[in-house]
Amino acid sequence: MKKWNTGPFDNEEAQGLLEDIREHAVPLEQILPTSGQRYLEADHGALVVAMAHLAVGELPEGVTAEDVAVLREPAHREVLRQSLEAVLVDGSVSGLYAEWEAEGVDKLHEWKAQSHVSLS
Repeated sequence: MKKWNTGPFDNEEAQGLLEDIREHAVPLEQILPTSGQRYLEADHGALVVAMAHLAVGELPEGVTAEDVAVLREPAHREVLRQSLEAVLVDGSVSGLYAEWEAEGVDKLHEWKAQSHVSLS
């Protein structure tokens, strides 16, 4: 996965997701992780981070609240909360965490700070 910065939309997976949303080409509930998924690959972790930020109202240009309303539904929001926690916990359950960990502690902490949002 290509990434160019630590923000939630600063990678190719998130940008692809945003393009699909703008084109109404993807039912978001179908790409949410399943509850209890044990390991999240880096690409899926990047989608979780992006969807979590969309769910709390961080909407890049061309994406409306209506486009991502399904992510704010309580059941989907809870799956996102659990998945985001898993992505940010450590490299044993998150390929994305492992990638950032390999970049060094400063980049890891910057990425974690940029990626975290409260979905409670």
